[in-house]
Amino acid sequence: MLIARTNGKSVFAADAKHGEHYWCPGCETEVILKKGNFKISHFAHKKGMCQIFSEGETPEHLLGKNKILAAFKNAGYAGVLEKHIQMLNQRPDVLVQYKNKKSIALEFQCAPLSLKKLSERSEGYCSKELKFCWILGQRYKIKKTLTQQISQFMQWSKKLGFYLLYFDTVRSRFELVYGIQQADFLPLRCYHFYTESVIALKKFMLQDHQIEYYQLTVEERFKQKRLFLKKMHYSAGMFRKLQEHAYQERISLQRLTPLILQKKYEVPLFYRKEFYWRTETLLQQRKIFGLKRDRVDAQSFELDNYLFQVPFINKSKFKKQIVLRFQEEVQLIDKAAD
Repeated sequence: MLIARTNGKSVFAADAKHGEHYWCPGCETEVILKKGNFKISHFAHKKGMCQIFSEGETPEHLLGKNKILAAFKNAGYAGVLEKHIQMLNQRPDVLVQYKNKKSIALEFQCAPLSLKKLSERSEGYCSKELKFCWILGQRYKIKKTLTQQISQFMQWSKKLGFYLLYFDTVRSRFELVYGIQQADFLPLRCYHFYTESVIALKKFMLQDHQIEYYQLTVEERFKQKRLFLKKMHYSAGMFRKLQEHAYQERISLQRLTPLILQKKYEVPLFYRKEFYWRTETLLQQRKIFGLKRDRVDAQSFELDNYLFQVPFINKSKFKKQIVLRFQEEVQLIDKAAD
């Protein structure tokens, strides 16, 4: 942490002197000043854990808090570092306020954080109607696929689609990753916006970017099918269980590929590939091509078992869209088979 208490006053680690006694503003236990030539000056607890300052701070986190505060101050915000909010017993990395409007808590997350702690801290801010924003460090950089650790920070808006916000301490700039979308067996697709300016970031986020989901190219569909067949060949883990289920129902998985493999990129909510859910739904109801071509009731098979836990997104409407899209595809295949 960057701020501690001494003689009833708050002092920044950069201004603190060795030989003095300093106390944590949260748990009020004594802390040590760590000040050298190579690392950012900061305070650390002598022993034990502090509920408020519980995470080990990396150089990225220490530097990032300062730079994020500086960026908001350049945009006309007033702000402070590590302010202890007593009514919540929480301490956001940065607390900012714009022209006497309501405060905004900024959390710069660089260390691992469980879904439980993320939800608790966010719910704490919500309980007092305090706006908050999670800004991610390099540990959470989005790659070819999503993980639960990354997706739990994901948000959605009509103008941006699914998005994540980062801060790069090396380049001193924000990175907005937006329009995030996924398709089974293929890399994620998304857009990027970079800026050092909070004003430019806010302006960009308020624009309507009319996010559309990409149709799979011929090459992508070929690659998707090839990787699916490779899974069938090696037959391991969850895929093997799916094959065994299909075998019991006397159905060939390869025969189902027109229905279970996507034809376009879709919402990035599936923790387990969407084709697992599609296949299990069809196998469970035995409504496959010539067996019984009634309307597939995909809602009867629990979608949540296949989706990421995303505390900042209402999944209900997206679940309905997923189900309706699947039902439409089944009906089209059925009509073609008649």
